[in-house]
Amino acid sequence: MKQFQWPTNGPVTLVCKRKWAETSNSVSFTLAPESIHDQGIVFNFIPGQFITLGIEIDGKMEYRAYSLSSMPNQTELQLTIKRVAGGQVSNYIVDRLQEGQAVSVLKPAGQFHLDQIHGDRIVLLSAGCGITPVMSMAKTLLANKNDNTDIHFIHAATEIDQIIYHQELLAMAEQHERFHVSIMLEDAKGSDYLEGRLTQAALKKYCSDIAERSAFLCGPVGFMGAMQENLQALGMDMDHFYQESFTPSESTQPDVEVNEGDKKVKALANATIFVPTFGAQVEAKIGSALIDALEAAKVPVIAACRSGICGSCKCKVTKGEFTRTSTETLTADEIEQGFVLACSCRVESDLEVALN
Repeated sequence: MKQFQWPTNGPVTLVCKRKWAETSNSVSFTLAPESIHDQGIVFNFIPGQFITLGIEIDGKMEYRAYSLSSMPNQTELQLTIKRVAGGQVSNYIVDRLQEGQAVSVLKPAGQFHLDQIHGDRIVLLSAGCGITPVMSMAKTLLANKNDNTDIHFIHAATEIDQIIYHQELLAMAEQHERFHVSIMLEDAKGSDYLEGRLTQAALKKYCSDIAERSAFLCGPVGFMGAMQENLQALGMDMDHFYQESFTPSESTQPDVEVNEGDKKVKALANATIFVPTFGAQVEAKIGSALIDALEAAKVPVIAACRSGICGSCKCKVTKGEFTRTSTETLTADEIEQGFVLACSCRVESDLEVALN
């Protein structure tokens, strides 16, 4: 099979081939090369990884990171997007993305994936649209006839009509003895599923040997925090615990004292951010994220995950002081040279910045 060649830097153009409703507030769609010469070429990635999607909305290119739900080595990439209140890109995709429409895509990335060290028994934990990366993992393992991993898939949803991939999950469980599905609903009306939240007791009831398994977890921030606490309390070896998160790091803006007449008052210190290549200069607060300043300066920088995971906002600080909260996709040489991920780089002084 000939594999699709992703560029080292920058996006490629793919086309939405198919789109369909998964639930009343989520859709799935597939992406494939727009060139007829690239048809039949397969995409390679590690199950659990995400791509960064760029869509032009009202004249501005907006980038967001979304996990892949398809398996590697297929001719189309599949994603499932759930409507988010106030979510500009997610709502656009659900309501307006059309089959045949071209979008920009950055290559697959992320450290939450199936190549992490795990045992022959795993638990896949998800809630809402967090089901997408673990679904990719499950399908890939089950498709491998040489793999014997025992998989327990535990998913939480609001109600039966909002279970993404519901029928597909049931079919997988029926076809594979080593695949087990448990579903918890906040409102279980119209189903035989348990109602409530995934407590320690519920996890143990669903999967009696859960503490001896490797865990892959994805879902809303609060859900993941609760599940991590539950698994720790149940005695799981957290060296075999992995979770996905696109949650930005907290930003702090330290106070400084300035004189105002005969008394001292607190104020936020400012710094100047200069991007020589574009002749752009902007003021930023000390302690603020570099990505905010670069966006305010209207220079061409991509901010997708905004949490130091995807690496799309990599740039180089050539002058000035800064701190980092993530070096996820940077090599040791790049770190030494002053490369940063703008979304997780904090401004500590005047900076001069070079974009990739």
